[in-house]
Amino acid sequence: MATVSNELDIFGELRQLAVFSEVGREALAEMALACAQRRVNAGASLVDQGIPSLALVIVVRGAAKTVRSLGGTGEEESVVLDVMRAPCIVADAAVIDGNAASASVVALRASHIITLERRALLRLMTTHPSLGRALLSRFAQEVRGTVRRMDEIMSGPVDERVTNLLDSLSLTHGTPLGQGRFIAIPLRRRDLANMVNATTETVSRLLAKFEREGLARSTRDGIWWRSPPPAATPAAPPASSKRPSGTTSAVSVPVQARQGSVG
Repeated sequence: MATVSNELDIFGELRQLAVFSEVGREALAEMALACAQRRVNAGASLVDQGIPSLALVIVVRGAAKTVRSLGGTGEEESVVLDVMRAPCIVADAAVIDGNAASASVVALRASHIITLERRALLRLMTTHPSLGRALLSRFAQEVRGTVRRMDEIMSGPVDERVTNLLDSLSLTHGTPLGQGRFIAIPLRRRDLANMVNATTETVSRLLAKFEREGLARSTRDGIWWRSPPPAATPAAPPASSKRPSGTTSAVSVPVQARQGSVG
């Protein structure tokens, strides 16, 4: 863990978070006084699965991923639940209820974080109800996002799941660039595969295909993505013209034509 070289204005950073848009200046100023800040290296753990959280974590520079261990010791025994890009609040419910964290949060690149000790957080939420409402709203968004992610993980073939995931990431974290959006999160192929319940080899082949089609470009800093155009809807067959009532010979014409075409 590196020492802080350039300290940030915590109050100014808190005001930039959309979740605090309805929180008054007095509450944010009091919150800023209770916060600490530090820089962490890529791979540093911000939240540890199975351990009660001692502080609320806010990522003000950098990116992170939420990882849940499935009981094994290797990376293949874990699943990436979500990724996040600064500025953002790490929606760790354990900091509210005091129970063990259900997943770990790991920095994807060198990041600058702000922390607020749990006891101070609970006190501020009681003193300033607007702050409590803001944080509850953030946790509600997290729950809804997790439910939506089930479609990306479970529904459809792998190519659709990868496309849906990249669409979602580009809308949530992407910056407009050319005809697409750049997702400035350093995700590995293994991370993407983990997020859509597929093998790394399959996802690598799909990304190579997308790159040949001009839909994606991968760099060490992130992925540029352009959503594929929607599939064309098949044209409806022309409506058959009404025939005058009482005609019977017209009915046999298409039948004979179909019979002739079989041979």
